[in-house]
Amino acid sequence: LTQSDDFNPSDYGVQLTRRARGLPFWFSLSTHGTKAYEEALDHTMDIAKYAAELVKQNQNLELILEPTLSIVSFKRKGWKIEEYQLWCAELLNSGTAFITPSAHDGEPILRLAIVNPWTQKNDIDLILSKL
Repeated sequence: LTQSDDFNPSDYGVQLTRRARGLPFWFSLSTHGTKAYEEALDHTMDIAKYAAELVKQNQNLELILEPTLSIVSFKRKGWKIEEYQLWCAELLNSGTAFITPSAHDGEPILRLAIVNPWTQKNDIDLILSKL
């Protein structure tokens, strides 16, 4: 307890405490070290840059922004929201990828969020080949 007269019920009962949300991250960081996290982040950003280059090379696709982290925003020229939804559903149903349509300036787009360090270039090749 602090020296003040403020009452805080969490000081009196374990059942009122919050779970330690940072603990899983701390355990992982403690086990694998900061170098592993650095390598994982670098890898996902490299994969995002690779995906952006593939988008730029495809005449049917248009890159919205150059990726600064691991998000690649792009659109399929001429597609309406229904076509984006169908393509995303097909990828999900086949177990290929989980991608949902997004929007930019009121237009439907696609957004790859590459957060898994196990994502490889051939995964991106497969996803984009289905467009």
